[in-house]
Parts: sequence; structure tokens; C-alpha cells
Amino acid sequence: MNSEIHRDKVMFKKAFLIGLALLLACSIMAACGQPVKSPLTPTTPQPPTNIENQTPTEASPPEQTTNEAEWSTVQTFTGKEGKATPTFHISGTKWRITWTVNAQYPEYAVFDILVYPQDKPGMLTKRISYAKGASSGTAYIYEGGRDYYLKVIAANLSDWTVTAEDCASQTFIYYPIRITYINYKGRDYIDSLETAYDIIESNEYVEIKNLSDSKQNISGWVLKNLTKGGPAFVFPTSRPCSCEWYGNWEDCIKNCYPPRPCAIDPHKSLRVYTGEVHYESGGFCFYYFPGDIWNNKIPDIAVLYNRKGQEVSRKSYVIPTKNSVTSGE
Repeated sequence: MNSEIHRDKVMFKKAFLIGLALLLACSIMAACGQPVKSPLTPTTPQPPTNIENQTPTEASPPEQTTNEAEWSTVQTFTGKEGKATPTFHISGTKWRITWTVNAQYPEYAVFDILVYPQDKPGMLTKRISYAKGASSGTAYIYEGGRDYYLKVIAANLSDWTVTAEDCASQTFIYYPIRITYINYKGRDYIDSLETAYDIIESNEYVEIKNLSDSKQNISGWVLKNLTKGGPAFVFPTSRPCSCEWYGNWEDCIKNCYPPRPCAIDPHKSLRVYTGEVHYESGGFCFYYFPGDIWNNKIPDIAVLYNRKGQEVSRKSYVIPTKNSVTSGE
């Protein structure tokens, strides 16, 4: 009897130990199956975003830059009412128009800019429209190598200013050919009232120099008064020549036959006159019948373009006041 009681106690003890072991194993497995949580970092609560009340922002074009040295002013126009501007030349393939307006009552202001190529006046290149309340703006254009003009539509404004700017990195290409002098004030005369073809200030000229050590061909290049948009002088394929200037046939044959290419010798200059021909300085002339090309009151800008329409050189001049000394500009 005692032996049976002892056996029962042993069996109970074994069952208890087995059950305890199974319980511990299940607890361990449950613990291993749960992800390990890292301590939380406290964060500042953010206010909810109200999408409906946000003002949309316009992304700046990728070509816009804060480096103003990249842009070169081609021409600036001002006014109060609408008008068509003189033509101006764009050399690069990226340029921009910046504008500012002053209006006492902006809600009634009207201001639009229409951009047209001179050779195709019916083809609108770009329309720049005024946003109510704006006082300035910038518009980019991605074509060039030609002359343009602007048609400004304006009303109810105190004044407006529009500036055309060319991308300098595409515009200015170094050439050793430079405009070095502008004789803007020539002779102001009429020899005879009976002569209908006299030209006022016909001896104005622009001097162009080759600064290099080699001859430079300039055939097909264009010289223009940029401020007025013209006239334009195109250099021919050969330099003009006249036996009358040399005085004898030997010198004439030596210098005129065969025709010399339209080139400038090293460190030499030539001149392009308004209405006179001077073979000793090249023999080039605008033959501009209306009169003087270069303004005597407001400085103009002379620009030289190569055959591709790229700007090579530009130069203006200084008009002295009554109390100043004449400048050599």
C-alpha cells in the first residue's frame, strides 16, 4: 500500500515538472516572435496642412540665374502709352525681356508686350501679358540670330520701361576686330540749293581695326546703328577700288586687279563713311541719302556682326556738354 502511494507521488511530481517545462517553452517562443521596439524619440507635433488656403507658387525657369553678369543689355525702351519700338538685334538663341510699370490705379492698368521678328512682322514670337497688380516681370525667349521689334500696348499707366537682354555667354565671341572710333559729327552743309543730292554730314564714319597679327576676312559682316535699328552696311566679298585714286595704271593694276578680298591687314584700320567714298581708308560707304546716321544729341550704339549674325563688337560715344572738353571716345 505504501509502495503504491509512493509511486503515485513520483508520477505526480514528474507530470508537474513536464507541464512546467512546456509552459516555459511556450512563453519563450511567444517572446521571440514579437518585434523588438526601439525607444521612441519625442517629436514636435506639426500643425495640419490646409491645402485649400495655400497660394500656388510658380517655379523659376531653370535657365534663370541670379548672376546678372551673364546678361547683356541690348536696348531699353520707355514710354507712357503704347507704341512700336525700333528694331534691335539678338545674337544668341536665349534672351529675355524685363519690364517695370508704374500705375496709380493698378486695377485699371493695361500693359502687354508683343514680340515680332523684323523680317516676318506678321509672325508673333511671344506675347507677354500684364498680371493685375504686378509692377515688374521677366519673360524668356529661346530663338534669336535676327532683328526684332516690340509692340507695346499700354493704358492707364504713369510710365513703363522695357529692356531686351541677350545671354552674354552666347552673344560675345572674341574676335580681334573692334570698332575703335565713331566720328558722329561731320560737316553740316549744303553746297548749293540747286543740287538735290547733297548729303548732310556725309563725312561721318565708323573706324574698325584689326588688333591681331594676321589678316582678317570680314566679307559678309554687318555694321549697324543699333539704337535706330539701321541702316545696315554689309561688307562685300572684295574691297572697292578705283584707278582714279591711284593716279596711274601701274598702281591701279597692282592694287585693284585681281580684286582684293574684303579683309583688314594686321594692326590696320578701315572706315565706313555715311555718304562719301575714301579709297585710302577702304572705300566703304553707307550711301545713306536721308542724311546723318549718328545722332549728335543722344549717343547711338554701333554694332558689328559676323556672317552668322553673332555680335563681335559694339561701341558708343560721348557727346560733350558746353562746359566739358571734347572726348576722344
